[in-house]
Amino acid sequence: MEWKPNLFVTLLSCAIFNTYAGVMREDVSVQDYRDFAENLGKYTPGTENIEVFKTDGTSAGFLNFPMPDFSSSDDSAVATLISPSHIVSVAHNGGYGGVKFGNGAKYSYSFKIISRNIDPSGKDFHTPRLNKVVTDVAPSSMVIANDVRNDHERYKYFSRVGSGTQYQIDAATQKNKWLSGAYNWISGGTIVNPTFENWRLRWTNYGPKDSRVQPFSSAGQGGDSGSPLFVYDSLEKHWKLYGVLTSGSDYGVYNITTYALDLQTAFIQSVINATTDPDVTDTKADGNIHWGKLAIAQGNSQWKWHGLNYALPTQASYEELNTTHDLRFNGEGGLIVLDSSVNHGAAKLQFSNDYRVISAEGANSTWVGGGVEVDAGKTVSWEVNGLAGDNLHKIGEGTLHVNATGVNGGGLRVGDGTVILAQHADQHNQRQAFSTVTLVSGRPVVQLGDAGQITGDQIQFGTRGGTLDLNGYDLSFTTINHNDAGAVIANTNDAHASTVTLNNTSAQVFVGHLGSAEHPDSLNIVYAPVGNQSWNFAGGGNVNNMALQAGTTIFSGRPTPHAARVVFSDDWINESYHVNNLQVKSGAHFVLNEHASLSGGVTLAEQADMVMAGKTHFTGNIEVNKLAKLIMVNDPTTLASTDGSADNWLIGRVTGEGSLEKYGGNTLFWKGENTLNGGVTVYGGTLNLDGSVNSDVHMYEGTTLAGVATVNNLTLGDSVSLHPFDDSNSGLLKAGSFAAVSQTVTGNLVAANNTRLNLRSYLGEQQSASDTLLVAGNVDATREAITIQVDLLGEGYMTDLNSSGIAGAKEGMSLVQVGGMSTKDSFQLEHGYVANGPWQYSLYAFAPGKSDEAGRKVSGSGGYWDYRLESRYLTEGDEPTPVPDPTPDEPVVIPDPTQDVPDSGAYDPVTPLQPSRLAVIPQVPSYLSLPSALLSYNSRINQTFRNLAQTSIMAGKESEHYPVWLQYINGEDTYHSSLDFAHYGYDYTQKEQGWLLGGKVMHLGNDEQYLAWNVAISNADLKVTPDARDGNSEGNYTTYGLTSQLTFRHQNGWTFDLGADITKYDGDVSTDARGKVANIDAYSWSGTLESSYPFVFGDHEIAPVVGAGIQVLKVDDFTDIDGTAVHYDNIVRPTGQTGARYRYKLRNSAAGNLMFYSNAYLTKDFSNTPDVWIGSARNHDNASTFNMGMPGSSASIDVGIISEITPLISVNTGVQYQQRLSRSDEGISSWQANAGMRITF
Repeated sequence: MEWKPNLFVTLLSCAIFNTYAGVMREDVSVQDYRDFAENLGKYTPGTENIEVFKTDGTSAGFLNFPMPDFSSSDDSAVATLISPSHIVSVAHNGGYGGVKFGNGAKYSYSFKIISRNIDPSGKDFHTPRLNKVVTDVAPSSMVIANDVRNDHERYKYFSRVGSGTQYQIDAATQKNKWLSGAYNWISGGTIVNPTFENWRLRWTNYGPKDSRVQPFSSAGQGGDSGSPLFVYDSLEKHWKLYGVLTSGSDYGVYNITTYALDLQTAFIQSVINATTDPDVTDTKADGNIHWGKLAIAQGNSQWKWHGLNYALPTQASYEELNTTHDLRFNGEGGLIVLDSSVNHGAAKLQFSNDYRVISAEGANSTWVGGGVEVDAGKTVSWEVNGLAGDNLHKIGEGTLHVNATGVNGGGLRVGDGTVILAQHADQHNQRQAFSTVTLVSGRPVVQLGDAGQITGDQIQFGTRGGTLDLNGYDLSFTTINHNDAGAVIANTNDAHASTVTLNNTSAQVFVGHLGSAEHPDSLNIVYAPVGNQSWNFAGGGNVNNMALQAGTTIFSGRPTPHAARVVFSDDWINESYHVNNLQVKSGAHFVLNEHASLSGGVTLAEQADMVMAGKTHFTGNIEVNKLAKLIMVNDPTTLASTDGSADNWLIGRVTGEGSLEKYGGNTLFWKGENTLNGGVTVYGGTLNLDGSVNSDVHMYEGTTLAGVATVNNLTLGDSVSLHPFDDSNSGLLKAGSFAAVSQTVTGNLVAANNTRLNLRSYLGEQQSASDTLLVAGNVDATREAITIQVDLLGEGYMTDLNSSGIAGAKEGMSLVQVGGMSTKDSFQLEHGYVANGPWQYSLYAFAPGKSDEAGRKVSGSGGYWDYRLESRYLTEGDEPTPVPDPTPDEPVVIPDPTQDVPDSGAYDPVTPLQPSRLAVIPQVPSYLSLPSALLSYNSRINQTFRNLAQTSIMAGKESEHYPVWLQYINGEDTYHSSLDFAHYGYDYTQKEQGWLLGGKVMHLGNDEQYLAWNVAISNADLKVTPDARDGNSEGNYTTYGLTSQLTFRHQNGWTFDLGADITKYDGDVSTDARGKVANIDAYSWSGTLESSYPFVFGDHEIAPVVGAGIQVLKVDDFTDIDGTAVHYDNIVRPTGQTGARYRYKLRNSAAGNLMFYSNAYLTKDFSNTPDVWIGSARNHDNASTFNMGMPGSSASIDVGIISEITPLISVNTGVQYQQRLSRSDEGISSWQANAGMRITF
């Protein structure tokens, strides 16, 4: 019966271990502590350099040692196996009567304690003996404690597991948080640098902020008494048992001290010796060995043995079982004759040489006992049966060859080595090697030595399993009884294949492995379920032939096992399967499910199907017969796993008259030359085909065909994309790594709406190449032209090699070729052009008879359609249009961009009008217009501000009044460039509207001599529209300005005005072709100094003015939507100005009090023409410098009226006009109107 702690034991444990003793550190998950203890998740034995993560995703540190195997600790971690039938723990653990191993595994065995063996020295230690040899796990090695004390370098790392009361620090409160009572589950811990005492050691756990903290900081807790402490032997490279936990003390939330008692190795050995008989040291010369009731005899030699008189060990008391002694045959080997049945009780029978064990003639003797151990390299022929109600426990690396006769009622439990089942039939032709066979620990092999030894349902795979070797014989299963992935069914007999027949009556899952990589052609599988059942294989396999006769067969990966059966959707184990020939019969279904890969050959019979889910790989050949289907499902919503993408991979050859269907939004990567001709239909996602398929391909709406693919007829739904390159790793082109590829349609291409062809191209002097679409048949794009999107790299060059200014059939790069019928409008460039730095490339269509035969890539001969990417040229007049020649001698074509190329006909070239030049992308004219437009606005808004600031009041003293004004402004600029068409001179129009709010904020002095300060803020929207044949674009800017003017008037009349402003420009540039293409951030600073002297004639005042100013404009670098990078130099505009101001005050008129003002100026622009650098963001070698215009010199006049409504409120209106005066006719002519209100305080 399984041990449950009684109240006394719990109280005693809590008395020794303070209930608020050790806990898990606050920042590492409890799941990791549990996985570590159970060797699950990433904590598999032997794994090195495991990184432990905190709950916030940062690193808690690395485990600087190979992961220990804690399997020798029992399920409750209160005892540890140190010999085949002995465990160690603390003596005060008196409430447990047995142990189990395997962390709750199925088919585990409950081992009973038959003697507690308490250390008489008074140490809290005991070495219980068990009723059977433990098969489930291997005993732990033991270390001499003083060796550890004396060599801290060799023995540096310690680890532990335990199932005491579980606590974890609460990070917020820094208090213990109770998780579980004792003995419910186990957690682990790591320790370094313990403190050694004479007979024990102790350690302290530390918090996360302590430099001494370990990834799994841990301490003993109530219920941890007897749990093991292991130490790593860095010389022998394995873990050994150091001792057992006894007690602990609490000095805080952390800083808990735990004590571990040294292993009492001398006492342990004395316990084992006390129940071990002397070896039987037989010699072959003395004949057979007879095992009698009282002694074992050979010739004149006798050896005592200690057994029981009951038929079965279970009939004896624990005290009686403990009187039985282990026995070893350690002689020369030979024949052992059981003169009568042997009940060896709890004793282990060990063979250290080759022996044969038989029953005396007519005695029908049997053997039962604690277990049998066969040493490595030795073979024992076991020709006696056991008894029903008892299991033969077999350990040791040697071989036990079972070849008794008849039906053996006993069971077999194998933990190590090999057992061969070769039971002989009795006179009634009955035989059974064992009633059940259980493989555990992952170490054993059970091999069939003949047919009919056992049925498949009598075989069990317990914790970590083992290998069932069919050895050329066949076996059937309705279920495979197993616990975990350690179960293996294989055939090592290459001369004789084995067949496993699976005929389940309910849904089954097998996470073990079928076959072996060393013998891949030796195992066949027949799946023949009773009814429409399924079998899910999730542990991998190596199979020769597999016939799926009905139902559903699934190959899959599996979630990584974690403690408490927790499953993480993003943590899966990939499993591999190899089947030489997988036959899916008519009506059967085969599913290759997530995280599974299959290699080999698959044949789908008529009306059979194979489904490949996402996250799967297939390598090999698939024959899809008529009416059969190969179905690809890349839908992540149908998958349990979130680990990785939902793509799948099909690498190999698909043949037959069946069909392939693809569903889901992810990608099928298909590589190979395929003769499948029943049709390929893509309902969703991407088909990335690297190879060919003879089938017609139908792409449904929103799908993508990618890869270097060759298909027959291609039919496209709406919004389908074509990518000749590999869609998985195309990315952006990189110089020096580009290799052009093609996508080929051997039949016809039928397109629907919004079809996109995505191509990569490299354009340079040394290399020019492009991905291409080749259609051998006809192209039907009558519903809507196919749009070509070109990802262009390279330094670029002028493709007009003969300098004709006209595209040629041998110039540029071919993007699409069509061998059959098409039209000039079947293909178009996205947005009408391709950008490479500032330059514009267009698509030109060459019809059959006009294309270059030498440049033909599409299959066939003769005329073909060739759609080529070439430099676009512009002329100052109309672009040249080919003129028909009614009687051409030799048809030639001089094409314009795609929209102008006729379908057919012959034309002579026409010399283009001069001058001509390369076209730039449509937004470049807006980039070139930007500086002068912004500076012109800045000049004009400042002039409006000065007009308002320099206007006096109608009556009274200036020093006593502080006017505030709000002015609305609206205007338009017309710029004329000094550069001609060939040098990229662009005129433009700028429109503006906004407001100006300001007033006087300081006045020091009187009306005769004073210092006054006026300040204003402004906001305006600007729209700049260049006049460009390259394409329509416009810039839109919002301005935010701060302007001030400091005025000093001397009492003699001289006036000096010092102005300054700063303005921020937020804007964007858009084009008709692409909409918004760039965001613009710019800033300007300016300063002016003017001097004037007024002449007053009654109510009239005239003041000559002379002044100078400077404007500075800084535009931030940017990259636009075409990948064009733009850099402006700092733009500085110094100016000089002379002119006059006129003021006239009309008081008490019929219209009220009025003030008329007028200003006339001549402005000289002393700036040099600035440059702008425009190039490719991906290739800075492909850059050009352009000249930008400036506002230029000008003459301007403005007039205004201030009409007084009340003595303190007036209305302001005004008009400005500017005329450019530059010799080169460069500059801006403009007008501006403004109106507003003025309030005086």
